[in-house]
Amino acid sequence: MGPRRLRVPDVETPWSIVTPIFRRGAGLAATALLAATVSACANVPTAAVGECLNSSELGDGEVSSLPTFPCENSHDLEVYEVANLPDGEFPGDDAVQDAAEDLCIAAFEPYVGSQYAESELFINFITPTQATWESSDDREVICLLVSEESTDSLKGTAK
Repeated sequence: MGPRRLRVPDVETPWSIVTPIFRRGAGLAATALLAATVSACANVPTAAVGECLNSSELGDGEVSSLPTFPCENSHDLEVYEVANLPDGEFPGDDAVQDAAEDLCIAAFEPYVGSQYAESELFINFITPTQATWESSDDREVICLLVSEESTDSLKGTAK
């Protein structure tokens, strides 16, 4: 098994490793990206919609799982969409990135209740790498809401 990729842009923010890919009102243009990885021991890590986690628990290297918990616990990340990319040959990192971006932006309003471009929230996502795509049939994209520390879910808040 190979690592999964958590996309992290090269921007200054108050969060540790997980930071927004797009800035609100920036025309949804991607910033320069750095990649941190999440590796799998036996399976690729996954999470369910509505689960939360803390960016500080992801570290800055490889981890073997996504340590999720109920959103009433203090957190700065919330899973708001989990979906699979289409089967086929690995399309390349840029194509996976573009598809994940489209998927996560489209899923934002139905979950949060406001358009992404008008929101105070940021998004990030975890995507398959070529290694997990080919060795584990990993097609899963995990969309994350990035916010200041909270003890509530962001679902339906229209923030």
